[in-house]
Amino acid sequence: MRKIAPFILVLAAFGIQLSSGINYITFPLILQSQGVNNSMIGLIMSCDIFALIVFSQRISVVVKKLGVLNSIIICSVVRSVVVYFLSANHMVIGWVLGMFAYGLMTNALLVIVQTWLNLMSAGKIKGLIMGLFSSCLSLGIAMAPIAIRFIDMTSQQPFYLSSVISLLVLVVMISVISTRPSFHSDKKARIVFVFKHSKIIMLSAVVGGFCFFGLPSFLTIYGIKNGLSPENAALLLTMFMLGSVTLGLLVSTLSAFINHYQLIFVCVCLSVVCASFLSLSIYANLGVALGLLYLWGGCMGGIYALGLNVVGEQFRREDQMSANMTYTMMDAIGGVIGLCIIGTSMDWVGSEGLSYTIVVASMLYLIFVFRQLAQRFTY
Repeated sequence: MRKIAPFILVLAAFGIQLSSGINYITFPLILQSQGVNNSMIGLIMSCDIFALIVFSQRISVVVKKLGVLNSIIICSVVRSVVVYFLSANHMVIGWVLGMFAYGLMTNALLVIVQTWLNLMSAGKIKGLIMGLFSSCLSLGIAMAPIAIRFIDMTSQQPFYLSSVISLLVLVVMISVISTRPSFHSDKKARIVFVFKHSKIIMLSAVVGGFCFFGLPSFLTIYGIKNGLSPENAALLLTMFMLGSVTLGLLVSTLSAFINHYQLIFVCVCLSVVCASFLSLSIYANLGVALGLLYLWGGCMGGIYALGLNVVGEQFRREDQMSANMTYTMMDAIGGVIGLCIIGTSMDWVGSEGLSYTIVVASMLYLIFVFRQLAQRFTY
């Protein structure tokens, strides 16, 4: 069982993201149908990420106190109940509170799975396992448009499907509970310590979160505003996530032969190119736009997997919970910033605000990397 446990956990991560992917598509469309503007949609959708930031110092302590089994039961059940509640909710405050609770439980589950995998995996297989984990995070979201393609997206059916998937994830994780490692943890997560010793990696997670949370929430709306049908607009998200699954896994595998930081630099540069040309290609040729999103998704998936590899190698076992928490929190911070800025920019300058903000974010990160490298060579 211990040999196949990492692959079962990867399957659980897929289920977590599949339910989230359904929600990333359904929630903004339902909110829009209720008359909520894009800025408020971005704010509401960012509440699930904001929850992780608020409670980041305590999640590892709570997991150690309650135990892994109790933690995954509570998180899975609460996720399912919250989604069911939102299916009948028409109040903005209900969406805010519901997304906050949903985000806290979802991110806690992902941190548990991520740390579990980092502690179990070792040697050459570690890169493969973390690459599969990152790929399945994207694959879950990529499969969401397909999962809901044959049901009414404006009804309560997507909510029910998401709730059921959350409970199935619980069953999958309980099946390998006997293989869980000991989760070491200090009284507080050593977030400042981890960030100080891995700034480039942690800020790459911010850029990745900016794209990974921002794009799924607004790509469908972006496509519809540019004249695509709802079905074709949903394909934009699918291609982005499929790129993350396939190309992201390839990038993670290449890290065994090429320096992690060089690969991250290349991925960010390519993401700038893809974002710059997306706004032109979507008017000219849908196939070219889908190709750009496929490459873009591969770059973002590669960045996440490479960061996980560095976290697993750079920090000792006792710091793994803190390191994984910090990495996830940086990803979440990027997501909050991305959701709010992308939503606001799309209200102010139109649909192209999505591309503009991501180009700016990526360029700022590249400037930071150049400065860090310059300081190393100087001293």
